Amino acid sequence: MFSFIEKIDIELFYLINKVWKNVLFDAIMPIVSNLNYFLIPISIFVIWLILKKSLKTRTVAVMIILLIVVSEFISSDILKPVFDRPRPFHSLSHVHKYSQLEKTWNITPELEKKRVGVSHSLPSSHATNIFAAALFLSFYFRAFWPLFYMAAFLVGYSRVYLGVHFPFDVLAGAITGTICSIIFIQLTNRVIKHLEVKLQPSIKPEQT
Repeated sequence: MFSFIEKIDIELFYLINKVWKNVLFDAIMPIVSNLNYFLIPISIFVIWLILKKSLKTRTVAVMIILLIVVSEFISSDILKPVFDRPRPFHSLSHVHKYSQLEKTWNITPELEKKRVGVSHSLPSSHATNIFAAALFLSFYFRAFWPLFYMAAFLVGYSRVYLGVHFPFDVLAGAITGTICSIIFIQLTNRVIKHLEVKLQPSIKPEQT
């Protein structure tokens, strides 16, 4: 069963990474995959939540930061070492790979043997973080859920296109991030209710 799933995963990888390779995506996907480009809009969004002077939005602002930290830890420090799955360019030949350091594309050479323990691919931490944030923000700002999930899908797709993750790595990351987000939504709601009760005498009811 595992070999059959792995075969599908590899076929999907080559389909996205090589067959659907094009000039436009070669230019766009490195940008989409670089989470540094998300720092400014995310920072502005968090500051906006804090400046709204709402107990709910301020709590959400703090919890979204904690969610990203926790989801990153679970993905990178716990799950990746456990699964110890090599990245595509360490387990397959002729991968269409983007070098973040050199800002260039290249096709990897014929691989003599799989390199285990050099890199960790499962799950994708990018996917874990972005899907965790997508569900969390969609719950509290439901009008914008298509935007949040479109960003999550593009980031996940870019990780395969860049040759650094298999499709099932992204799927596993999406599932992990979703589970983390569900837990944090429950926790956030409890924190908000607790603070509302505790601070009730000193604050005015929020306008909804």
